[in-house]
Amino acid sequence: MQDATSTSPSATFEGSLEIASRIRAARARAGFTRKQLSAASKASERYLAHLEAGTGNPSVEMLMAIADALGIAIAELLPLGGERDPLVAEAAQLLRRTDPEKVKEFVATLGDQSPGAAGKGRRIALIGLRGAGKSSLGKALADLMNVPFFEISKEVERRYGGSIGVLLEINGPAALHRYEAEVLADICRQHHSAVIAVPGAIVSNGKLFEQLLGSTRTVWLQAAPEDHMKRVVAQGDLRPISGNRTAMNDLKTILAAREADYARADATLDTSEENFERTLARLQEIAS
Repeated sequence: MQDATSTSPSATFEGSLEIASRIRAARARAGFTRKQLSAASKASERYLAHLEAGTGNPSVEMLMAIADALGIAIAELLPLGGERDPLVAEAAQLLRRTDPEKVKEFVATLGDQSPGAAGKGRRIALIGLRGAGKSSLGKALADLMNVPFFEISKEVERRYGGSIGVLLEINGPAALHRYEAEVLADICRQHHSAVIAVPGAIVSNGKLFEQLLGSTRTVWLQAAPEDHMKRVVAQGDLRPISGNRTAMNDLKTILAAREADYARADATLDTSEENFERTLARLQEIAS
């Protein structure tokens, strides 16, 4: 008879598949290619491919390295049910038995209770993937509202004294998140009214995203995947497609991974539906 404390092969396999799914989702939310995650975590691309397929057997040290590279807690890569806190484990168990729509309502309620939710002022934050129109629409909206416009990424680069790419390469995601949090806090402290363009990957940092939701009115700028890609390339930025034959599939994967987080915004605006002038008018209505 099998020992009650042992783990069956099927349970182990299911756990590996869940870890694989969580690694894939976390990488997509962060917008990392497998090559970038390999460089940041010091794990080979081949090994990561096995992990993401559920055929690898990751050590705790490797999961820690992957989590650190993605700027998340290692718990986010572990199967549900592995919580150490009994109350959290009980809550997770109840959530797994609850209707998905009820779970969404519960999560939304928790988000509304984030610190500073009552102090959003007239600050409008535009979130979404690159190419949604955050910079162009944000600048135009700020001019109409007669308020300052900020792009968090540019403010980070100004404060750091170098590009985001260099910051990530030298200091890693944790340093980038720290700079982003400092920039956002300073903007909110110094400006009651402002329009803020936010990096698309902010949703990969739960704490920072909660800070944003609690201190600004957020608008998710949506766009068709084809428009995202076309707009970024039209700006002269070929990084999304350079040496990547599956760029469109990767883009759709990232969108799918971030959709639930983006949907927590106060409002949603599809920038693919109408021309720039009409889209700006609709955004101004939302912001008013």
